[in-house]
Amino acid sequence: MKAPGILLKAVGIGLLVYAASFIYNPLLLAEMVGFKHHSPNTLVEITAFYGGLELGLGLFFIWASLQPERHYLGLMCFVFAFLAAGILRVCGILAYGFEDPSQPVVAAIEILVPLYAYVLSKKLNPKKK
Repeated sequence: MKAPGILLKAVGIGLLVYAASFIYNPLLLAEMVGFKHHSPNTLVEITAFYGGLELGLGLFFIWASLQPERHYLGLMCFVFAFLAAGILRVCGILAYGFEDPSQPVVAAIEILVPLYAYVLSKKLNPKKK
């Protein structure tokens, strides 16, 4: 089954691009989401969390994609991390609203793709073997 490896690679590469953009230009996130305050702490936080965490996750998903034995672990990490983000993004939208369609679109992606990954993981579940 090739779909898990392809999904993990695609997610990993996407996260690496995302991370590189925030490491190179932390103000990019400020521009994207409307941060008004650009203190050194803000820039460090964006670089570390949005750059560093996304970099680490991207590398992990690519690593997991390289061996079929790691696909289940990679898919489940993706499910937990991104499904939680999508659900909380919907909660944020309900609590605070949104300025443009990007937030609902990203929420849909953050929910639907992890659900697809979960379906793929059920076919790989190592406890069923």
